[in-house]
Amino acid sequence: MLDWLYFIENPGDERVIKNMEKNEGLREAKEKLEVMSDDEYMQRIAEWREKAIRDEKELLNTGYHKGMKEGMKQGEKEKRKEIQRIAKKLKEENMTLEQISKITELTIEEIEKL
Repeated sequence: MLDWLYFIENPGDERVIKNMEKNEGLREAKEKLEVMSDDEYMQRIAEWREKAIRDEKELLNTGYHKGMKEGMKQGEKEKRKEIQRIAKKLKEENMTLEQISKITELTIEEIEKL
């Protein structure tokens, strides 16, 4: 496993070259890498693949942040409705507008409209 990690990090490393004698899979991977590196078409495909992966990550990241923002906005609306519901109940229990305002942090004008 360590040999493969070295290969991924630096395929031309001395340790990788030395271990290719014992590890046929490593040797085959190195040969395929050399063929791909020499082939301009394969390089272009590799670049396109990398770009597609970056684009997909960016798209997912953007969607994630947009979803979080919308979720937070919806959460704030629901919280506000709940605070207003509580303020309305307190008002029905004849608590003073000032006390309700202090507890709920709603303005007196907002409470009066409930």
